[in-house]
Amino acid sequence: MKTLLSRRAMLRLSVSSVAASSALVPRVPSWSQESAPADKSRKAKEGDVPPLATISGKPRERGLEYGRKYWPDIRRFLDQEIYGAFVQRPSPKDEMLRYAAACGKVVKETCPIVFQEMEGLAEGASLDLDEVVLISLHEELHHRGVLPKVPHCTAVAVGPPTTAGDLSLVGQTWDWMQTVYGTSRVLEWRRSEGPSLLAYGFPGLWCGAGLNAAGVALTWTSARNGDAKGVRVGVPSYALLTHLLYQESLEAAIKEAQRNKQAGWFTFVLGDAEGNLVNIEGSPTRVAVERTKGVLTRVGFGSREMTSTAEDKPVKLHARCDKVIELAKASEGKVDVRGLQGHLADPSCGISVGKGTIDMMVFDCTNRVAHLSRGPSYKTDWREFRFGKA
Repeated sequence: MKTLLSRRAMLRLSVSSVAASSALVPRVPSWSQESAPADKSRKAKEGDVPPLATISGKPRERGLEYGRKYWPDIRRFLDQEIYGAFVQRPSPKDEMLRYAAACGKVVKETCPIVFQEMEGLAEGASLDLDEVVLISLHEELHHRGVLPKVPHCTAVAVGPPTTAGDLSLVGQTWDWMQTVYGTSRVLEWRRSEGPSLLAYGFPGLWCGAGLNAAGVALTWTSARNGDAKGVRVGVPSYALLTHLLYQESLEAAIKEAQRNKQAGWFTFVLGDAEGNLVNIEGSPTRVAVERTKGVLTRVGFGSREMTSTAEDKPVKLHARCDKVIELAKASEGKVDVRGLQGHLADPSCGISVGKGTIDMMVFDCTNRVAHLSRGPSYKTDWREFRFGKA
C-alpha cells in the first residue's frame, strides 16, 4: 500500500508510474440534453422516485448493462459534478485522471469484482476506465477541492432494545448538492457470486448506500479530523462501501474494511438482521471499528479513536446525533420503519436540513426491504423496494 501523499506529491504522479488499467474505448458522438436518449424507466414528474430497475449477470456484464442503460446521465454527472466542480480546484484534469488510474490499481487488487463492474461500465458508457474510477472518487475529490460546503448526512442505525419486535433498521438523510436532486434511484443489483443488493445511487455511482440479501445494510457520512490532510492512493470510498455490501455477513465486511486500503475519509454505519450495529471509520492512515446495540448515529466522526476521546469521557457528537439519540430513547422499544421515517422527514425533529436533504432512506435489515423518499422540502413520498419485485 502506498503511503499518504501530500497534495504536491500526488500531483507529480507520472504517466509512466501509473499505467492505464485498460485500453481506451471509443468515444460516443457528442450529445446534448436534447439529443440524449430518454430514460424511459424514469417517471415523467420531476422528483418522483423511479421504480425499481434490475441489473444482472456476471460482474462485467452488470457494469456493461448499467453503462449502456444510463450512459447519458453518467456522462452528465461526470461533466457537471466531477470535471465542472473539481478541475483546477486544485488539480488539472490530466493529473486527476492519473490519480484515478493509480487508485484503479488498488481497486483491482482489493475489490476485483467492483473493478470488473467498472470495466463493464466504462465500455457500456463509452468512457475511459480512469474516468469511471474518477467518478467513484467524488468523496476524495471533495476533500481536495475548493467547493462550497454542504451539510454532512445524518446516518442512523437502530436495533433491539430500541426497536419494536426485534427490528434492525439502518437509514439516513442524504444531504448533498442540490444540482443532483432527482437523479438518484434504487437498483436491484442481482449477483450470483454473492448476496444481491438493493443499491441506492446516482449516475455512475451505482451504489452510495444499500441493503444486501444477507440482511446487511450500510449508510454513511463524510468525515474529517486533524490527524492528516488530503487523501492517498487507495480504494475510493464509494468503491469500498460497495465491496463491503457484497460480503455475506457483517463480520466479513468488518474484516475487509480493516485491510486499511482506503483512499480517504468516511464514517460508515452498518447493521445486520440480528440487530448488530457497527461503526467503521476511516482516514487515509487508519481504520476504527466500534460495535454497539440499540442506537448508533453519526454526522462526521464519532468513534473514540477518531475523535481522540478518553475512555472515561463521553464522545462529543454532532447536535443532530444528540437529537437522534433523544428521539430513540423517547421511543424505546417502539421504533419501527414508520417511526424512523417520521423522525427523518419531520423538520421539527431537527434531523433533515432543508433543501440540502435531497433524499431519505430506511433499510429494514430484518425483512430485507428498502424505503426511499425525496427530502421533506420537496415531497415526502416513501416508496418500498423488495428483492425480486422489479
